[in-house]
Amino acid sequence: MVDGPLFSAMQFEIYLLEIVNEVYFRMRYDYETLRKSAEEKLDRKIKALSDGTYTFKFAEFGCRRRLSREWEDVVVRRLATETDKCVGTSNVYLAMKYNLTPIGTYAHEYVQMYQGIDKIPLAYTNHYAMRDWYNEYDGDNGTALTDTITTDLFLRDFNRSMVNNYTGVRHDSGDPYEWGDKIIAHYEGYGVDPKTKLLLFSDSLDFDRAQALYDYFKNKAKVSFGIGTFCSNDTCEKALNIVIKLQYVNGRPVAKLSDNPEKSMCRDTEYLDYLKRSVEFRLNREK
Repeated sequence: MVDGPLFSAMQFEIYLLEIVNEVYFRMRYDYETLRKSAEEKLDRKIKALSDGTYTFKFAEFGCRRRLSREWEDVVVRRLATETDKCVGTSNVYLAMKYNLTPIGTYAHEYVQMYQGIDKIPLAYTNHYAMRDWYNEYDGDNGTALTDTITTDLFLRDFNRSMVNNYTGVRHDSGDPYEWGDKIIAHYEGYGVDPKTKLLLFSDSLDFDRAQALYDYFKNKAKVSFGIGTFCSNDTCEKALNIVIKLQYVNGRPVAKLSDNPEKSMCRDTEYLDYLKRSVEFRLNREK
């Protein structure tokens, strides 16, 4: 557990997860065996990215659950220099080192934070989070994350101004095909050509799933992918699925209410139920 001012406590997520993950795999398994299996798999991936098996572009998103610091460095270097498919990484240091674009979005924690502010109604936290982000970056807003308190509620606040000024949106839970079609319909409802906007998929992807999504959406919108563990910790052993999320802000519980109920996170079940009711109330009222 990390306790402290939010602007500093939130930064611990990356460092804690990558340290715990690397220590776990170094202590539980023979690291050289894991590294060898990872190298063999990476060789096959690079071949498939180079011979036309895979045709999509993607960013490496694997820092938090990487096998090790040195292995992620190898992965990013080889993907960047031996293929033309890796366009960026969420690891800012490696982006600088290998002349890649640092790519990411604001996190679930950012939207969760607004649940801890007294004057903001729970079902409007996306509205205030996007508004402040919009104002801070003066319309150059990048990619919005949709599923902190469900994509359906997010779309209530993704109004014409936001649609026009965000470059796209990121998928991180729920059925990706349903999500993408829903986002495209939302753009079209505002008279915006979806082909000018980005759909960024990042939920537990491997290359086969990414290729299938690319083939389905490539003629409907701009499509890209953030691929994490499959790049940075694909070995002969199963990877860990570990996360850190906000639990309290200003002494109040907060929650992630995902499009996939299994990914919802909150220690306070009463609060989680209250948040669900708040979301449902607004969705039903604003049909």
